[in-house]
Parts: sequence; structure tokens; C-alpha cells
Amino acid sequence: MKNGAKIFIVALLMTGLIIAFGCAKAQKKPLANPDTTPKNAQQARNTYKPHVTAFYVEPGSEGSFASLQRYYKHIDMFSPLWLTVKADGSIKDMTDKTALEFAKKKGLKVIPLVNVANSNDIVLTTPEIRDKTIINLVQLLKTHDFDGYNIDFEFIPKGTKNYVHDKDLLTKFMSILREKMKPMGKTLNMSVIPHFEVSTDVSGIYDYTALAPLVDVVTLMLYDRHQASSPPGPVSPLKWADTNIRTTMDQGFKREQICVGVATYGYDWPVAKGGGYSRPTKEILREASQKGIDVKWSEEFHEPYYVYRDPDTGGNREVWFESSQTIKEKIDLVDKYKLHGICIWRLGFETPSFWKVIGEKIK
Repeated sequence: MKNGAKIFIVALLMTGLIIAFGCAKAQKKPLANPDTTPKNAQQARNTYKPHVTAFYVEPGSEGSFASLQRYYKHIDMFSPLWLTVKADGSIKDMTDKTALEFAKKKGLKVIPLVNVANSNDIVLTTPEIRDKTIINLVQLLKTHDFDGYNIDFEFIPKGTKNYVHDKDLLTKFMSILREKMKPMGKTLNMSVIPHFEVSTDVSGIYDYTALAPLVDVVTLMLYDRHQASSPPGPVSPLKWADTNIRTTMDQGFKREQICVGVATYGYDWPVAKGGGYSRPTKEILREASQKGIDVKWSEEFHEPYYVYRDPDTGGNREVWFESSQTIKEKIDLVDKYKLHGICIWRLGFETPSFWKVIGEKIK
């Protein structure tokens, strides 16, 4: 061969070796998993968004419709208190068509609360009544085209009557209702009373481990640590709320199932005594402003409170309440554990600052 031809062949061979080496090197390099790369992991964190559920009660002077109209853009799920199970298994239907149509038009999921009249557990203890109740609930799903239900069965002990023994019956009710609703593609949620530092007389009916596979979202009602019949104290102390969230996960609910119940109210008691009553946060703050009352903040419980003199009796009264600051800290808890979101009890009791916080914390 001529020298030029040799040089060309050598160059060609060298190029081939370089390409082959490069291919071999590329083959040894593992393919990137888009779900585990730092960039996409950060994107996943950035796309996490807690959901906002708003409970709705109407009518009344502190009605919810005005708040629904004003703040619907911050709400994902609309959960009105419209359905009550009566002793014969029929349903008292108080569906407000105006509110229903408004919520649907604005693209909100409509998940009504379902409660029971007078803590009557016949809906659990009598199979005929239970089955009739479920049939009626399924029919109302079709009639109103609801997106699902939030079963809010709370049984408050009366005298010697205790409902803890109904625990398995409540689970059975939820299991049967789940079977009926699942083929319809409907959502089944539930509201439960927390277990930590709450009397088993009211919380023991909820078997978290058995209920967890049956519900889509559980509202953990993290309020009323102190309430009307108790002595004065915080409505939802932060450490108590945090411990109840962890307890709920330990007992079977997944973090993405848990919606943190947040309050928009407080209680007003005689100092150091029971016999208080609930008041909307907006009313509590309005009175404090009008009377020049100094609102204090408890570093121990992370909740505002104040003491004032009752002009009628001359005695002092003590007020504890949830505020925009406490809801901010509850949203931080939701973000800490990457929970489903917050469930607000209820529309109409809050101040505009609640929604400002929600708008800032939940984009």
C-alpha cells in the first residue's frame, strides 16, 4: 500500500476503537431513574400540595354560604352537614340546592357529612335499620350526584349508656357501605375522634386499624381537648395534635389518608370552672378588640387566650380559641408528615386572616 493509504486505514481503525470504547463506557453507566434523581425528588416535594376541606353549616347568623362564596378558590372539597340518619333508617335530607349548585359550578368535590340523630346506635345494632340506611344513602348519592360521603358518627355517652361495645358494628357498617359505593366510583371518608388523651368512652368506638382499609380520607378531629363541660384550657394544643397524628399513623392510617381537623372557634368559661360555651373565633376577636382586652399567647400550648370580667356577674371569664396562627402551625404539621391536608370546622366562624394564611401556606 502507499503511505497515504496506510495512514488512512490506521486513522480509520483508531476512530473505530475510540467509538467502540465510548459505547462500552456508555453501556456500563446505569440509566438514570427519573423518580430518584435529586432534581425530580425536589420537584416531587415542590408539587406536594395539601388539600383543603371545608365543613359547611347553614342556616343561622353565622352561616357558611357567604364564606363559601368568598373563599371557594382556596377549597378543594366541600363537605356540608346536610344528612342525618333517623332511628327508622330514613335520612333527613337538608340539601341546599343553591349551595350544591354553586360548589359544583366552581369545581369543588361535594362530600356531605352524614351524622346520626341523638347518638342513636340503632343504625349499627339492628341489621334491618343498618341496611335500610345504606340503601337510602346510596339512593341520595344518585339523586344529588354527590361525589361521596363523610361518615361522621359520634356517639356521646349518656348516663350508663356507653357505645364502645359498638366498635365492630361501626366497622361493619363502613365495610358494607364501602362495598356499595366502590362500584359507583364514589369517595368514602370518615370523621373520627382522636385516641391520645381522649376518654375511650367517646373515642373507643373507632378501630383505626380495621377502618383504615375502608376509607379514602379520615378527618382526625383535632379539637375540643378542652370543651364546654371541662375546665378552661386550650382547644387544640400543638403537642397534643402532633402526638395524635403519630398515634393515628401507628394504628393503621396512612399519612396520605389523614386530614387534620382544624377549628375556627373557641370556648368561653368561668375561670377555673366548667360550664363554658363555644364561640366563633371572629366573635371572640371582635369582642377583644372592642373592649381593649389583651390577647395573650401560650408558649406551652401554642394557642391564644385571654381573661375578662363579666359585667353581668362581676366574675372573671377565660377564653381559649383557635386562630390564624394556630392554623398556620397545623398546616406546618401537615407538611411535616406529608398528610392529606386540613379539614376546617367550620365555614362562617373564621376571620379573613385564616384564608390569608391558607393562601400563603398552601399555594
